[in-house]
Amino acid sequence: MFKELCATLFILCNPLLNGFTFNYDGNPQDQFVQGIAECTVLNNAVIEPRYRVVVAISVAQAILESDWGRSRFAVEGNNYYGIIETDSTEPHMKSRNSNILLKKYPNRCESVADYIALLNSSSAFVEYRDLRLQQYITDNVDVFLIIETLENYAIDPEYTEKLRAVTLGLFKKYPDIFKSKEILDYYNNNKAT
Repeated sequence: MFKELCATLFILCNPLLNGFTFNYDGNPQDQFVQGIAECTVLNNAVIEPRYRVVVAISVAQAILESDWGRSRFAVEGNNYYGIIETDSTEPHMKSRNSNILLKKYPNRCESVADYIALLNSSSAFVEYRDLRLQQYITDNVDVFLIIETLENYAIDPEYTEKLRAVTLGLFKKYPDIFKSKEILDYYNNNKAT
């Protein structure tokens, strides 16, 4: 409860995020990538560095979970990460295929804030947090190694492979957003053959 309250207060009280939104109807994929990236950067800017998420992974997960922002949960509920709501008294949407409730957010960036809070608090992501802290301390971030720790995010057994492919695609298509030349060089020189 405390973490949810903190996330909500964080959005409401944060002048950088309160009312920030983005559109992705003109050039949907490019604008979606830019919008999720900006929301992630803004959220990262107001939390301690050791709790920040990798922007490219945030965007890649939003792409996978919301089909580039086109899913019903994204369009009607600003839920870009498939985040489940366990309290039926809170704003939510019901899945058409199951009894699962998904959170509904009043604005687009609040979904990103909740995603960051989820990674920083859920017992499913202890390995993720441990590796992220280790990489933060050593100042040696390996995005693709971090991706491997997100296997619990979805039930799809190929989720991390898909996440890696989408992230790599983002690095190639949007090098200016993700400052990814060095990451691509590293990946190409160190990938398993």
